Amino acid sequence: MATPEILRKYREPIVARLEGVLQERGPLGEMFSYHMGLQEADGSPGPGIGGKLLRPSLVCFSCEALGGQIDAALPLAVALELVHNFSLIHDDIQDKDELRRGRPTVWKVYGVEQAINAGDGLLVLALRSSLEAKTLAVEMSLAAQKTLLSATYRMIEGQVLDLSLEGRAAGVAEYLDMARKKTGALIGCALELGGIAAGADEGLRGKLRALGEVLGLAFQIRDDWIGIWGDPEVTGKPVGSDLLRRKRSFPVAYALERDPSLEELLAQDPFPLEEVLRRLESTGSKEATAGEARKYVREADRIAAGLPWEPWAKIAFGELLSFLVDREA
Repeated sequence: MATPEILRKYREPIVARLEGVLQERGPLGEMFSYHMGLQEADGSPGPGIGGKLLRPSLVCFSCEALGGQIDAALPLAVALELVHNFSLIHDDIQDKDELRRGRPTVWKVYGVEQAINAGDGLLVLALRSSLEAKTLAVEMSLAAQKTLLSATYRMIEGQVLDLSLEGRAAGVAEYLDMARKKTGALIGCALELGGIAAGADEGLRGKLRALGEVLGLAFQIRDDWIGIWGDPEVTGKPVGSDLLRRKRSFPVAYALERDPSLEELLAQDPFPLEEVLRRLESTGSKEATAGEARKYVREADRIAAGLPWEPWAKIAFGELLSFLVDREA
């Protein structure tokens, strides 16, 4: 599947600005550069900044879609990407994940204590970057700061909820509350920050935030589908990888509501992967998860139709929605 325009168009300026921000020296700066893919632990060149860069791309897109200039949006886009990466470093520690994008995680290379410092440092770097949006009027700059901080708090709240779901039979409602905060908050923030950079009023910014939160749910639920049933040749992970990590994702929450006895299987060690996969499919979880992601994509499309975006932007956003709901990785 071709990469949508929104994820192609802004990548180069976002990467260039990220590389400019990530110039810190010393041990802390080395950890930043390692995590972001700019260098290896021995100081040799890394693979480069990876990932889709969805969140910063949406900041730039949202600004341009309303007739703004991306130069006003880029500092906010980079700030949001750094917030996201601060959360990834801490998530890897909490989830005990040893690999990220095929490389050892920061805590595996530098230790848990230093990885906590690296995550904290990236958060401060993010806030500093957001202050560099010098083309914004003071009122809009303060609005951007408030938006970024509020979304960061909600994202952290979502991580707390995510950890609280482990080891218990949480249902779909609890899962959606968690995902709306953990994933939806930053994606909602992305569209809102772009609106701020373009000078949008509070009413429009609220609609942009709501759209992003719905988009975040669609993105996360599709991610959950991929984490269990994704093609290993595409994902680089085995079938059922999220189950093996005992992650409480949408498919598990859906299945538990229909088959509470599944909880006993999920607690077994060694993990009975084949039996769990069979029980998930017998509840209709696979189809329901795909359908739930499509439901939120349709809702996102409905909200977007009512926004005062330029015509090209509505086409590009529709392309992004199609990509997100059908992506394999």
